[in-house]
Amino acid sequence: MCDIGSGAGLPGLVLAIARSDLRVTLVEPLLRRTTFLTEVVESLGLDSVRVHRGRADSLHGTERFDVVTSRAVAPLDRLLDWSMPLVARTGVLVALKGSSVRDEVVAAAPALARWGLADPEIIELGASMLEQPTSALRVSWADPSQVGLAPAGARSAPAARVSSRGKRPRRSSRKGPR
Repeated sequence: MCDIGSGAGLPGLVLAIARSDLRVTLVEPLLRRTTFLTEVVESLGLDSVRVHRGRADSLHGTERFDVVTSRAVAPLDRLLDWSMPLVARTGVLVALKGSSVRDEVVAAAPALARWGLADPEIIELGASMLEQPTSALRVSWADPSQVGLAPAGARSAPAARVSSRGKRPRRSSRKGPR
């Protein structure tokens, strides 16, 4: 599992504590936050947790994860560009989002198509217990057989276009994330 923009450890650190069977990578670019995360990981003896200081795209082309998580990191279209190169063929992105998640999905339709993703699933969390529930957005590949490794150092999605009719053009033989 990889948690992008771990900050204070939500949700990555919490999941690592709750699920000691997981190998977790916490990705955070800010030094003061990675220092905090490292101190917590060491003090709790979380041997299966790695803190990576850097941006998500610094891992593109070098690592893949079954689950990539994030919470309040970026609008969905940008989040997809940072996250999907890290999601394994049969993996998923789970992004904790606010009440505007449906609007974000609509706005990110071109990015979802460009990446070749299945329709996102929105899951309401805590609706029966909280005044304002949290929304989890689950995104997976539409066709896992088309997923390839992004080149090392790749920063964004390949340049696929969506026609004005919403149809994708024929695939090229070019390798890369789809």
